[in-house]
Amino acid sequence: MNDLNAGQPDLKLLRCFITLMAERSVSRAAARLGLSQPATSHALARLRRLFNDPLLLKGRSAMTPTPRALELETEVRQLVSGLDRLTRPVAEFSPAASRARFVVMTPEFIEYLLAPRLVAHLQEHAPGIDVVFRTSDPEHAPDWFESGEIDLRLGWVPDPSPLLRMKMLLRDPLVCIARRGHPRLKGRISAAQYLEAAHVRVEQPRTRVSTGAVDAAVAALGGRLRIALQVQNAFALAHAVAQSSLLSTVPRRLALAVAEQHPLQVLPLPIEVPDVRIAMYWHERNHKQPAQRWFRQLIADILREF
Repeated sequence: MNDLNAGQPDLKLLRCFITLMAERSVSRAAARLGLSQPATSHALARLRRLFNDPLLLKGRSAMTPTPRALELETEVRQLVSGLDRLTRPVAEFSPAASRARFVVMTPEFIEYLLAPRLVAHLQEHAPGIDVVFRTSDPEHAPDWFESGEIDLRLGWVPDPSPLLRMKMLLRDPLVCIARRGHPRLKGRISAAQYLEAAHVRVEQPRTRVSTGAVDAAVAALGGRLRIALQVQNAFALAHAVAQSSLLSTVPRRLALAVAEQHPLQVLPLPIEVPDVRIAMYWHERNHKQPAQRWFRQLIADILREF
């Protein structure tokens, strides 16, 4: 740093003002700034023109600030300090030392699969990080993203806001689950049996995308499913199917997981229905945040294991 000229940022000029006010000497300020004495004198001249005030007057042993200079000093220090904070490089994110909290809106079956592995990883590598899973709520999700109430949304959003970024995570076929020992089903189910049976579902709107696809496929066959039971969560659904002759249509990964806990059989769906798609969505303002980037990658890595 050998010279100051009009083409350089005003921030450097303001730093020069702060140093001049501290040293009350052009020569001492020049040495502290690493500038030549003429360059520092030139900077002082520019400052005088900028503020339309002499700022520092010659004295016997040191320069004397004018009332205007004393008035400006605090404001300039605050301004430079604020600009330093804005331009300071983003600190490295340390999961092990972090006390961050992430809020994730997710379908229940993804929460069921994700939560155990996620908490195991966090307890070992990031014990200070907290995670809140929030039930899927398509109506309020846009406002919650805008207000920062949620950090991530997992699921499928047909028409996302342009302010949201997304990453595709997985696709999962829908399957039918029935209790083992079902009197009419032994490893297979026909379309006629599927349409005739009574079904159990998790309440909407949390399952609106997948149930809408099923209802459309059934309607194309000229039928309509009888929903004999509607429950609030996947745990009640699995238990109800295991204890009755009701059927349910769920993503395959969830079916395999609950079949490990309940006496259930997993049957290929006898109607053509698109796979369930799960993507991850986040607001543009969080895109480059180190903690957010780390958490998004962790979620993607865990779900890739299924």
